[in-house]
Amino acid sequence: MRATYKDLQRATGLSLATISKYFNGGTVREENRAALDVAARDLGFRVNAVARSLRTRRSQTVGVLLPELDNDFHLSVIAGVEEVLAADGVGVLVRSSRSRSGGAADDAVADLLDRQVDGIVAVPSPRDTTALAAAAARGVPLVLIDRLVDGLVCDAVVLDNAEVSAGVVADLVARGHRRIAVLAGPDEVWSLRERLAGFRRAMRRAGLPVPRGVVVGGPLTVAAGREGMARLLALEPRPTAVFALNQELTVGALTVLAESGLTVPDDVSFVGFDARDVAALTRPRTAVVVQPVREIARAAAEMVRDRLRETAGGQAPPRRVVLSGEHRPGPSVGPPPR
Repeated sequence: MRATYKDLQRATGLSLATISKYFNGGTVREENRAALDVAARDLGFRVNAVARSLRTRRSQTVGVLLPELDNDFHLSVIAGVEEVLAADGVGVLVRSSRSRSGGAADDAVADLLDRQVDGIVAVPSPRDTTALAAAAARGVPLVLIDRLVDGLVCDAVVLDNAEVSAGVVADLVARGHRRIAVLAGPDEVWSLRERLAGFRRAMRRAGLPVPRGVVVGGPLTVAAGREGMARLLALEPRPTAVFALNQELTVGALTVLAESGLTVPDDVSFVGFDARDVAALTRPRTAVVVQPVREIARAAAEMVRDRLRETAGGQAPPRRVVLSGEHRPGPSVGPPPR
């Protein structure tokens, strides 16, 4: 038999009014919330989403907007958001900015709004920014992940990109590297700009130049990683170390290194970003920066959940959560060649 509010009342000792308030999106004391979450899990209680949506005039769904659905970071974002919101009986509707080739730039956002989502969690691409700003202006709760957008005031969860990037460069400098290059990605993406800024800051601190040609931009694709790495290896003098600032760029760069005939790290050292599974399979194992993806997704889901529980007169100011990345050293980094 399906568990009911009365079963939760017997398990927690709380009033039916408190239980109903919580499971209909209201705010209750933290100790009551924790007790209800435990009781609901133990009893297998599930919110009747249809009935609740009729009472609250909400769809009980949150949109997750991603630039694309073909990498581990974005898929992990979906899993993390869904895990948190499912406990509140809130579903997730996923859309990709690139899923409607040839359509208008705001198609994905418009589709989510047409489906009456109660809020949006987004890894924003440049083509989504205008539509997201319009949605936020309408009062739709919006949480950005990974990237900030100039002029868009809303909640956000991001990595301390500049700091972790500067840490990688500082480690390379400490190992004796002076000619350090970077596969930087597109300048219009906030997170990539921050990572490149951290690279430049660390180089300045070390008193090292950034010669022309050692910073390679381009789209966030494996093909761009291949092309960029080939350009760097053709430089004279060749960089002694290369840092790729994104997962796809890392995979492309590793492919070229494997085909180049060069030895890592004897001829060139390399550090990647994310791509943990690929890095673990390389020989030698590739040093990488790892993002706490599940923690990022959970924080974003908790933010949008809190917004959905707020009353119109009690909305808190926008919040920003900044999480630290982890630099995992590996034998792909050694001293520079003589």
